[in-house]
Amino acid sequence: MKKFIQYLDTYKENENIQSIEYISILDQININYLHYKLSSNQQIYNPLSNYSLWQNQHDYTFLFDQNISSLSKKPKEYKEINVEIQNIQDLLNIIETYPLDETIQYNIDINMLHSIHNELHELNDMIGLSAFKNQVIDQILYFIQNLHIGKIGDYKHTVLFGPPGTGKTEIAKLIGKMYAKLGILQNSTFQKVTRSDLIAGYLGQTAMKTQKVIEKSLGGVLFIDEAYSLADINQNDSFSRECIDTLCEALSEYKDNWMVIIAGYEDEIKQQLFKANPGLESRFIWRFTLDPYDSKEMFSIFKKKVEKNEWSFNSLDSTIGEKWFQLNKDSLPYFGRDIEALFTYTKIAHGRRIFGKGDEKKNLTLEDLEKGFDTFKRFSKNKKKESVIYSMYC
Repeated sequence: MKKFIQYLDTYKENENIQSIEYISILDQININYLHYKLSSNQQIYNPLSNYSLWQNQHDYTFLFDQNISSLSKKPKEYKEINVEIQNIQDLLNIIETYPLDETIQYNIDINMLHSIHNELHELNDMIGLSAFKNQVIDQILYFIQNLHIGKIGDYKHTVLFGPPGTGKTEIAKLIGKMYAKLGILQNSTFQKVTRSDLIAGYLGQTAMKTQKVIEKSLGGVLFIDEAYSLADINQNDSFSRECIDTLCEALSEYKDNWMVIIAGYEDEIKQQLFKANPGLESRFIWRFTLDPYDSKEMFSIFKKKVEKNEWSFNSLDSTIGEKWFQLNKDSLPYFGRDIEALFTYTKIAHGRRIFGKGDEKKNLTLEDLEKGFDTFKRFSKNKKKESVIYSMYC
């Protein structure tokens, strides 16, 4: 009994008892108390039955941790992570080298890094975009160290500069998922909108329409693709001005609980959108540039689409493929978007070539690619003509 009392004295000085331990002790004490108090002069052998007496003598109330651990909890082992981060792979290496372990205390929040493991992998596996991948590291390291927390919160609003087909929507979704998991955003809501989703046909309705979109996306990400289209280049469109003014005010009002990501060509966003409201530009502090893909990267994107769809092109090696895209990349100005269409037309051409030849099914050749490309070019020309006609009457 003396040993038990001594242990509790020592425990009091060194450890907070865990909630699950306290509940177990009290449960056992109550059982023992009722059993021995109501029994005839039995000697008490169970040391837990003297706990109430000990508590009264020591006038001490235990504090409780939320985590469950053993009664003889050991001090955590301390490990310092001191790695210079050059790229996303360095972050992935930290995650793989330093596992989550309740017995280890790290000098960084390893839990945060582990929470975005899948998103970092997905981002790292994206083809090209080396400049963006290098830039986004700054944003990740800033937020996981809670450097954004203070009396005055920081803006999270972000610009993605780049031409169509460079993965802006996919990247915006990844950013949203990462920051929801890190607790920077309250939820993983992702709402993609364009001009038509924000601007109404009558004056006064645009502010209401824009505000509804804003409220629906609060706590998550509002992604505005081709954001420069919100502004009138001549600054004479009162509907555009109403939308931009409403958006600009909301960017400040909800900055602690909202991320707006706008995307489009750099020159158009700077010359059209940011000039439409003097306060707009300063609210987008994070700016990333998505460089156009080179011919090697374009072939890699095509190859990735082929393999993802469980097709193959055994007769089309890397040298031939890269050379082909080098010769024809100017006809694919929308990069990933055009490559997806090219893959579809190539499959259609393949279907005609292998009719009755089942052994070659889903194995693309250079001939398939060339004929698919011919169809793609015909479609692209018709599309351009339609665009010209439309612009003449609108």
